[in-house]
Amino acid sequence: KDFELFDRPLPFVVINLLAGMRSVSEKLDGWPERYREIPNALRFDYGASDKAALAEAEKVLMAIGAVKEKHYWQFDYDPTEVLDQVVCSGCIPDHKSHQFYPTPASVAEKAIELAEIGPEHTCLEPSAGQGGLADLMPKERTQCVEISPLHCQILKAMGHNVTEADFLKLPVNGPFDRIVMNPPFSEGRWQAHLQHAAGMLAKDGRLVAILPASARGKAVLEGFDHQYSAVMENQFAGTSVDVVILAAQRSNAA
Repeated sequence: KDFELFDRPLPFVVINLLAGMRSVSEKLDGWPERYREIPNALRFDYGASDKAALAEAEKVLMAIGAVKEKHYWQFDYDPTEVLDQVVCSGCIPDHKSHQFYPTPASVAEKAIELAEIGPEHTCLEPSAGQGGLADLMPKERTQCVEISPLHCQILKAMGHNVTEADFLKLPVNGPFDRIVMNPPFSEGRWQAHLQHAAGMLAKDGRLVAILPASARGKAVLEGFDHQYSAVMENQFAGTSVDVVILAAQRSNAA
């Protein structure tokens, strides 16, 4: 089944605010008066007063990974190209249709722990988003796949190796020793993503997936041993979804 993906258009006044963002400096101690530019930090231009537009612009910044610090917004990558793309296109990915729900740090850390990634393992992250899982994986040995062009820009800015593609339409490649994934849940998409990923796993590889709690205890991959974590409740902001983490290896793996 194909899933239609949308981009959400932004009001012109919001685009204007984002286009006018400025770098941020902080005053240093001592005399004469000196300032230091804060890396990867942006602020709105002086005079921005439309509260509704500012609130919408702030949502855009959070959607591309920014965190509010006092009077400015801090990124963990250089946001220049990503913000330029938002301004030029006038859109950001619609999170509902793209099924983008960033992996919480506690869930990501547990998934990576269960993956047991060694120094010799090649890795795949099939729905990389903005790097919630990939950031914890070895960048030089990890292939990311992401459908959103904007998220791909973010991943590249963070130094990840990323392929812009619909994972389900990507030819089987690899094999990979470790696959760690947080697939989209709606309309059973997670099952299709899981099956496709399993075809890219090395014979003695290990696949770890964050899945809806309803999957717990089910043999969702034929020929694999399944180990499930306890149910993790209300982990994703803005949803009431409970999840489990599956760690799977082939039953006949040497």
